[in-house]
Amino acid sequence: MDRKTAEQIAGTAVLLLERFCGHQPRGQRVFEGKQFYTIVERGRDLNIEFRGDETHLPETILTLRTQQQNGQSFYQVDAWLTQEDVKRFMLIRQEILNDLSYGQKRVITLE
Repeated sequence: MDRKTAEQIAGTAVLLLERFCGHQPRGQRVFEGKQFYTIVERGRDLNIEFRGDETHLPETILTLRTQQQNGQSFYQVDAWLTQEDVKRFMLIRQEILNDLSYGQKRVITLE
């Protein structure tokens, strides 16, 4: 798993939190997916947890840690993603971006 893909998946998780958990306090947001994943934000850190299925136990599949140093943010990404995880998150990202794009077009036409 390359860093760019892991960062894209972490970014998708953040989009999900922004889209569906805006009412929750920042740094304490939790997104419970219907089937596969739970996304947990703790402070500046983010975990994506696979909920498990008939053949796999629940486990953390991605951890993003944010550290501040001299006013700059540094990210450490640890990922244990399968190809299925990557495919699912790419589809999720595409759907969110389509939804956001549609919403922006709708807002623009109403003005």
